[in-house]
Amino acid sequence: MNAQKRNRLIAAATVTTVLLLVVLVAIMIYQIVEICVLNKRRQEIKDQIEEYEDQLSETEDLIDYYTYGDGLYRLIIEYGILD
Repeated sequence: MNAQKRNRLIAAATVTTVLLLVVLVAIMIYQIVEICVLNKRRQEIKDQIEEYEDQLSETEDLIDYYTYGDGLYRLIIEYGILD
């Protein structure tokens, strides 16, 4: 009977260890997938920021163009303020 208890104890420990390893591997896989998704999202956000910075730069150039010189004169002529 002593040997049976020992065999049951070894079997229970083995099953527990295998279940723990399966759970840990599943958690690791989930974390790897989550990291990949977050990295992709971060890259998308960086691309959007770059696009917005480009748009901002273009808009600032247009503001400068229409604030000074030819652009302002062209708008004045276009709207008939000055003949």
